[in-house]
Formats: sequence, C-alpha cells, structure tokens
Amino acid sequence: MSEEEKLREIEKAQEEYERLAVQFFSRYPQVRERRTTFGLPLKSLYTPLDVAGGDYLRDLGFPGGYPLTRGVSPLGYRAKEWTRRQVVGLGTAEETNERLRYLLEQGQTGFSVCGMGYAAYESSDERSLGILGRGGVWIDTLYDIETLFQGIDMEQITINQIGESVAIFAMILSEARRRGIPFANLRGTIQNVVLPGGEGPGLRGNHGVDVVEYCCHNLPRWNHTSVSARDVREQGISSVQEIAMSMYGGLCTINAALARGIDIDVVAPRVTFFLSAEDEFLEEVAKYRAARRMWARLMRERFGAKDPRSWLMRFHVQTSAISLTAQQPLQNVIRSTIHALAAVLGGAQSMSVNSFDEVLAIPTEAAAILSLRTQQIILHETDAAVVIDPLGGSYCIEALTSQLEDEGGKLLAHLEEMGAEKAWAYIWEEAHQAGYRRQQAVDTGERAVVGVNCYMMEEEEEKALGLDVGQVFEYDPTWRDKQIARLEKVKRERDAQKVEAAKKRLVEAYRARENIVEPMMEAVQTYLSIGEIVELLAGVHGLDELEKRHGFYLSFLY
Repeated sequence: MSEEEKLREIEKAQEEYERLAVQFFSRYPQVRERRTTFGLPLKSLYTPLDVAGGDYLRDLGFPGGYPLTRGVSPLGYRAKEWTRRQVVGLGTAEETNERLRYLLEQGQTGFSVCGMGYAAYESSDERSLGILGRGGVWIDTLYDIETLFQGIDMEQITINQIGESVAIFAMILSEARRRGIPFANLRGTIQNVVLPGGEGPGLRGNHGVDVVEYCCHNLPRWNHTSVSARDVREQGISSVQEIAMSMYGGLCTINAALARGIDIDVVAPRVTFFLSAEDEFLEEVAKYRAARRMWARLMRERFGAKDPRSWLMRFHVQTSAISLTAQQPLQNVIRSTIHALAAVLGGAQSMSVNSFDEVLAIPTEAAAILSLRTQQIILHETDAAVVIDPLGGSYCIEALTSQLEDEGGKLLAHLEEMGAEKAWAYIWEEAHQAGYRRQQAVDTGERAVVGVNCYMMEEEEEKALGLDVGQVFEYDPTWRDKQIARLEKVKRERDAQKVEAAKKRLVEAYRARENIVEPMMEAVQTYLSIGEIVELLAGVHGLDELEKRHGFYLSFLY
C-alpha cells in the first residue's frame, strides 16, 4: 500500500471517529473547543493527517543539523547540561554576593543578577527612595561591581548581565581587566537591545550596536545580544507573537551589524534569545522548536550564513511570573515545575525557575534553593534530559510546531513591513492589549486560575492546613543608607583629575559618536557613577532628543 493510500485509509477511519465523537459531545455539553493563546484550534486528537506533506529531512532533520528543529547539539544534554542560572538581586552588592555564592555552592552553574544599574540616577537621588534594594541590586560605581564579584571566579562561570546598560558592561569588563583576565576567556551574555538608528558607520551613536561591534572584535566567547521577548510575553502576548518579536529583534541586531561591516558569520553565532515558559505546556514545547527552525532558515536562506554555528538559535528560559499567584502561593512550585519541564523538552540552553514567593517579595533563601532543586531534580531524577527532543515525532507537537512557525512568519513579515519605529510601537501596544485581555479572561472565569477564580481557600484555611508561605523576605531600609554612604566615600577618595579627564573623554566620544565601550571603560575605572554618566550623555544630546530618537527606556543608552 502506498503512502497516499495509507493516508486515505486513515482519513476514512478518522471520519468514523469524528462521527462517534459528535454523538458523545451531545452527552457532555460542558466539553468546549480549546484554542492556543494565539487562537489556533487545539484539537482533542492529532493523527498522521495533521502532519501529511511533511518531509523529515527538510523540516526536522537531526539534532545539531539543519534546520535545527530537534536541537542545537548532536548529543543534547548528555554532552552539555543546561546552565542553572537562578536570578539574584537584593539590597546592596554585599547581600547579593552572599546569596550568589551560596547558590553556587548549592549547584548553580551560572551568574545572573537583576537590577544592576537599572536606574539612570544615583542611590542618593530622591527618586531612588523606595526602589533601592527592592527589585534588585543597586550599582552606582565600579566599586559595587568589584564587591559583587568577590570570591567568584570570572573565568570559570558564565556571566549574564540582565539589562542593557553599557556602563555596567564596561564595569564587568574593567573588573576582568583588573584581575588580568584576557577578554577572550570571558564567557557571558548581555541582554542587549539594538534600537532603530545609528547602524551605519556614518550614523553612530547607537550604543546597542556599539556593544555588538566591540564584542565581535574583542570578546569571541561573549554573547553580544540576548533578544528578550520575555518582557513582552509577561504582559500576556501569545507564543506566536513571542516568536515573531524574537525574530524581529534578532534581525534588527543582524542588520545593524552588517551595516557596520561585520560579517554574518561573525555576528550571528553570538546572537542569543531570552524566552518565557508559560502554562500551555504542549504549545510551549512546540514554540521553542518552531523558533529554532525559523531562525536557522532566516540565517541560512535569507542572509547566506555559511558557518553552521550561525544557524543555531540558543536561548535562555525564565519560567513565567505572570502565571504565579499570590493566592495559595505554594502551588506556584507546581506551575514553575511544569514551565521548567517544557523548557527542557524544548531544548533550552539556560534556565531560571521563578520562586513560589516572588509574587509577594524578593525570594527567600529557602525559596531560591527550592527553585534550583526543581532544575536539578528534572536533570538528575527524570529521563527528560536523557533523550534529545523526546516529543519530536508526536503528531500534536509537529503540527503545532509547523502552525506556530507559519503564523510567526506572517507576523514577522508584518513587523518588517511597518519599519522599525512603528514595529516597536506596535509590539508594546500589543503587549498592553494582551495584558488587558488576559486579565479579562481571568475575571470572567474564561481562563481558569486555581486559587484565584476556582478552588479558592480562605487564608485561615491555608494556615490550618499548613499551606501558608510562612516567612516572607523583609526589605531592610538601612540598605539605602549603606549604599549612599559607600557612594559618598567613593567620590571622596577617587582621583578628581582622572575623573575630570574621563568626563571630557566620554563627552568627546559621545559627540564624535565613536564606539562608546572603551571610553566608557575609561570612565568607570575612575569610579564615575552611572548617574554622572547619564548626565553627561543628556548634556550632549538632551533628554528630549534621546527619548524621541530611541522611543523608550533611557537605560538602554548609558
């Protein structure tokens, strides 16, 4: 019997099955149609008919080989485990360093700190009141980075810089240089954002592109770009939108680098992605596979990349925060575990699992360890990481992978047609609308959330059953006092002549729109603060022009 005849036989059998199912539907009126977050029908059953017309070698291939659907490594996690990279950031550099070192002792394998210099002003500024220490570690000067890395071997660990600050990036490189570490030995990632404008040699001044250019020439093992679609996914957008927005951000980086004369096979291998893991388990697994295949095809077929490393879509996953609930928060452990498993089955290279108490406060040490243990149990006590792409070949997963790739491709084409400024505005508007729709679905009960709109419990009942969280991390108001005192001490003790020379050099670099990384390193090495650096930039260009030219977040620029 030919393949075509077999499919016809299956089609007849499926028609019979569907007639039978219709009869059952009349008995179970509560059964309703389900759809993916994007609105694609999620069928109750998938068969070979859903993947008919597929070509194994064209669409799937083998792990490590084009089109990379099944994974970026020939041996998967057997050869290289994913990096366990729990995000840390609390108080000042001392508290964060202490937590980091403890997690590393407990088996964490990557450095990831949030809040590093995320504000464009100093800790002593009144605008920092109520912020400092609540959402991450506050960094004013290079002294804070020196403290943050105390007791941590920068050559033996991968460093993830959350946020786009060029000043923080320069501080990390300066600390490595102080230790005598060759830049070629540094391994890490910066969550870089390449905003519109400044791509070509005659249009410099785009600091995101400066970072790309500097890394391509000086840091061969450093990922110069981590395209974060997770930020917008956390607003409530769909997996299709996450794919398209990831691809669009990656293409902005590629096009900007090419405009500066960097070869595709130099820039592409060090573009990485930062994705989310949401509740829709099957869809999430398919999302990672679809994005990986889509990126490989873009790099090879559109840009003509020859180096197989240029085709690899490597990504970090942080489990969903928007899915976590303040009600019955202990059950967030279950949610985050399911999210983490989806990331593993989808082939993530790095992961951070949100702690169950993050909806209430900065995670306690116990909650952070439990999140790390979640990853370790999946790795060591299950077989999820033993087989490469274990859900590959599932009719459902393959059908969803193709659908997500097709829909993601359509949306990507739409974004590219808009042009950069309109596309970024569209992305954030979609994110805001998605968040509203998601909350509406929860409020009406259309989207079931255990503990919120179904299976609710009173707080006293939780306590009686021993299901309450217990101790929650307490903010220490003295952290701000300590940080301000340190900043004042650094300013008193630094060399005033070197500071003024560095300011002059940085202003000249801004005005000439030269690559800003080396001048920024010279500036931070004199212990200029981030607040002072931002003031210099604003003095050259003006805040109004900066905001107009770059659209949003001043923090992308310093």
